[in-house]
Amino acid sequence: MEVLARFTLLALVSLALVGCRSGSATGDDSLALRDFLVKSSDGVPIHFVTGGSGDTALVFVHGWTGNAGWWRPVMERFAPDYRVVALDLAGHGASGRQRFQWTVEHFAADVAAVVRALDLKRVVLVGHSMSGTITVEAARVLGPRVVLLVPIDTLQDAEWDLPPEVWMQFFGGLRADFPRAVEGFFRGMLAAAGSPPEVIDRVVAEARRADPALAVPMLERAREFDLRTALRDLGVPIHAINSDRNPTRLDRNRRYARRFDVELLPGVGHWPMLETPEAFGDALERVLDEHDVRGD
Repeated sequence: MEVLARFTLLALVSLALVGCRSGSATGDDSLALRDFLVKSSDGVPIHFVTGGSGDTALVFVHGWTGNAGWWRPVMERFAPDYRVVALDLAGHGASGRQRFQWTVEHFAADVAAVVRALDLKRVVLVGHSMSGTITVEAARVLGPRVVLLVPIDTLQDAEWDLPPEVWMQFFGGLRADFPRAVEGFFRGMLAAAGSPPEVIDRVVAEARRADPALAVPMLERAREFDLRTALRDLGVPIHAINSDRNPTRLDRNRRYARRFDVELLPGVGHWPMLETPEAFGDALERVLDEHDVRGD
């Protein structure tokens, strides 16, 4: 009850201060980023940040152990031309943690709750890592509101998988010593040689603080999601922005999503929006322009 009361108070304060600036770098108070809350389909409070201006909304969804703050520089860049939104998925950031099924479908409901609360009619879903799959499902739920998906360093190969025994070893390692295992995974598998050390230190520190009782089931349930069927059900174009560390298999992805393209960022690791925010912003701008998402 105390946690819910704190969330409710935050929401009321945010609404009361709707005329006050809360941190836009544009110098225009009308574009300022502000914090709000909405309940997901299962009642979990979902924190989100929104600002900017425009008929098209860019909705940014962080990956595993991330948070809405990862997107702030990108949001400030695009706020003059787009409505910008970033949310904390349940179990992350300032959102609630009282959830019992950490499935892709429940996370997609978090995204849908924010989009519906803001009554966004024209949406680009930008999903990093684990949230590439989450935004695919959210697009299925939201239907014609979504005009484009932009996965970030994810969905490289819709047919990729590992043998069950390898998955068991991976999840077992996370359960046995989560801080050590997640640090080894991030530094050894997801960072690039040129990744800024301060960025890797930041994401590793945030990941080490995550609760393994929530974080591990998130990955286990994500593995169970039927991505190929979900992709087949979509009529929305997908244009990924991926690191060149691993190949993006357009030939395989287009078996399930005919309109699948990719923009490659050379030399970056798994967190391009944090590692090279300017280059990432440029890439996102090219993708948005190519698909003419503003519609003007």
